[in-house]
Amino acid sequence: MQVELKANEKIEDLQYDGLRIIQSADEYRFTTDAVLLANFCGDMQGELCVEFGAGSGVISILVARKKKPSKIVAIELQQNLADMARRSVELNGMSGQIEVVCGNLKDAPKFIDKPADVVVCNPPYRKIGSGERQLAENIALCRHEIAATLSDVIESAGKTLNNRGTFYLVHQAERLTEIVTVCGVNNLSVKEIVPVCPRKGKEPNLVLVRAVKCGGKDCKLRLPIYVS
Repeated sequence: MQVELKANEKIEDLQYDGLRIIQSADEYRFTTDAVLLANFCGDMQGELCVEFGAGSGVISILVARKKKPSKIVAIELQQNLADMARRSVELNGMSGQIEVVCGNLKDAPKFIDKPADVVVCNPPYRKIGSGERQLAENIALCRHEIAATLSDVIESAGKTLNNRGTFYLVHQAERLTEIVTVCGVNNLSVKEIVPVCPRKGKEPNLVLVRAVKCGGKDCKLRLPIYVS
């Protein structure tokens, strides 16, 4: 399928089942973290999935093909990214399965007709004032907690999910205590943690987390993933 490409955009191969995505030199580009999160998600056959902060749409596109949800609502705050994601969905012939919404993840329940079975999120990692901030506001919004904090993400997930619904998150390993604590406050029980290491011999810099709304207290710490 042919789609319109804007200035500084190109189509890239996702190297899975013929899937492709539009990327722009002027916008935030997805990283390995997004692919790891999509692969970490469990089977969603027949389920309603909501993605927070969809960016260019890579997670929703991969999850749609690999995990088979009945529908994905991909929420993205920035109009340019939402438009690019919408065209990537069209490019892959997934318009009937993925709906891209330009809006704030804090308003997620307004964008769905019923509570979601699954929420997926690869949020901005850095708190305001930590680390080097990008000069471009559109890039900074994707990397720093300007529009939504970790607490905002988890609170909204708790409000968006049905009872026993599943929340999947990738984040910095150093913020794991905060993730577990805030999940608990929002009635989300962390059930599975996967450390992600840059390579063997290096400490984890990321964690993949699965939490369940109104879940029990048991939690599995998995063997680490090595990126390279």
